[in-house]
Amino acid sequence: MAPQCSTTEATPRPTPRAKCSIRLIERNVILNTQPHLSKRGNVYQWRRKTRRFSTEIVDIKLSLGTTDRHQALILARKVSAESDLIVEHIIGNRITPEQGRAFLAAVIRKERAKIEQLKMLARIDSLDPEDDDRHDRAMAEAWACIAASGVNHSPAADTPALVRDNIDLIRRDLVSVPRKKAITAAFQEEVGGNALSALEYAQVLDIYVAAKAKAWAGDAVEAPVAKPPEPEDPPLSPEESIPDLPSAKLGDVVDRMNAIKRVEGIEEKTLRQFQSFAALCTMLTGIEDITSIRQPDVKAFRADLSKMPKSWGKSPKDQAATRSDVMAKSAALPADKVGLSVGTINRHLEHLNQLVEWARDEGLPVDPNLNPTKLRKKETVRARDKRAAFSIAELRAVFQNPVWTGSRSEYHQTQPGQEIFKNGIYWCPLIGAYTGARREEIAGLAPSDVVERDGIWCFSIEDSELRRIKNLSSRRTIPIHPHLIELGFLEHVCAAKENNQNSLFPDLHEAGNNAYGRKVGRRMRQIIDQQLGADGAKLSFHSLRHYVQNQLDHAGVDDKIVRDLFGHEGKDIHDKVYRKSTPIKTLAEAIATLPKVTEV
Repeated sequence: MAPQCSTTEATPRPTPRAKCSIRLIERNVILNTQPHLSKRGNVYQWRRKTRRFSTEIVDIKLSLGTTDRHQALILARKVSAESDLIVEHIIGNRITPEQGRAFLAAVIRKERAKIEQLKMLARIDSLDPEDDDRHDRAMAEAWACIAASGVNHSPAADTPALVRDNIDLIRRDLVSVPRKKAITAAFQEEVGGNALSALEYAQVLDIYVAAKAKAWAGDAVEAPVAKPPEPEDPPLSPEESIPDLPSAKLGDVVDRMNAIKRVEGIEEKTLRQFQSFAALCTMLTGIEDITSIRQPDVKAFRADLSKMPKSWGKSPKDQAATRSDVMAKSAALPADKVGLSVGTINRHLEHLNQLVEWARDEGLPVDPNLNPTKLRKKETVRARDKRAAFSIAELRAVFQNPVWTGSRSEYHQTQPGQEIFKNGIYWCPLIGAYTGARREEIAGLAPSDVVERDGIWCFSIEDSELRRIKNLSSRRTIPIHPHLIELGFLEHVCAAKENNQNSLFPDLHEAGNNAYGRKVGRRMRQIIDQQLGADGAKLSFHSLRHYVQNQLDHAGVDDKIVRDLFGHEGKDIHDKVYRKSTPIKTLAEAIATLPKVTEV
């Protein structure tokens, strides 16, 4: 809950008996689960994992410095409540998690040391410790208000005068040139690097303010020195100090994890994969409780995955099948139709591992010897050989299909005829051959995604209501190849805008799954089989992406330019953080090296 700029009057401390009653209420209302609390040896720790989209895990660990479970629960609640803002900045677009952690820790460490020095001086020469404590509380509330509302937000009308004065003082300091230099220097001292851009400095300033607020909140509410120490709280019974653990059913663990991941922006497709995995794992192993799974069970699960039909899960009937049904279906299939791929098996093991780690963080008594990723299968094919790339000859043969030379009708678009229908089936493979963009990125284009940058027409690949991009690095701008413009693509965009279409390719939309890419994927499969026969068995729409990368490599295009066009992250911290985006003109020159794929 965001701090409110209201009152700084000290609230009387509750008696030990009242504190005990409060804790009992908290246990019933709040402490049913603490997903971020875990144990390292005998000491409790707070740990939170979050993701940058669906590919990069940010793992934050803090030792709570206590072996007492009840005390750890109280601390974990406080850290969990304060972590959202900090995590938001740490996983920001321009500052790495390591930089955020280092800077945040340094600010908190220095601020607490400063507060302790002030308290020591107060104990030595203060004439009014109570008044000093009142000023400390006002300062803590001022920092909390600025952290919650921003540097330029005016305090509420009923904000006490002392808090208002502190807010004004802090604001004048934060916007001053000396303070900006000091914050920038402190950040660079901790994490290194070059000068900060305006956006980077704004993020660093937010972290600085949040850290100040945390430091003051942790130290400014202590009892004045003049007050006698309070008696220790009466110990709670074991039943009171240990909250009920959450459900250990695989499906329930998935639901709790997905609820957090959904808030963090993980796409629904990924969340559905975890749900499907939980159902599959339970069906094959017969085990519903994650605390009952042992390493031999995982070995048996992996073995069953190697015996399953490759097409399993595509039919609605599969949802209600039993393990016996699965194995009976496999027995009736030829050998080349049985056994999930190494990549799919490893993905299932990774899903199980994530659920196991999540359950451990929730305090569930998962078998300590359980390590699903230890059973990952070794790839037998190099990553670059997993999917074939078109050769230029194969690609030109594909674009000799009636879709691009003349069709019988829009419904029978792959059958020869006199008319060319410039719809999604026509444009998407062409765009793929001239950009290397992913199928869903192309099929989900909106008229507003075609933009002009520095006088060059481009595709803007961003998150939208029509599609989700894979990760942060997938956000990019790709210049439009001159041949697409020759073929009339910009006229197609103008027509879509005049018709108030929200999609450039409405013919690709499938209402049942709200997807745009699947239809063009199926039609591309049909076109490849029609044009190349058995020689095209390993080719797909995604092969266009490999084709473009190969063509750019062969043309001698710099690797950094290729990564910017493809939405790939940099190879090292220098590329990821400090190297700037390639200029649009340079990207356009690289795209122009791609040869024409049609004779028109």
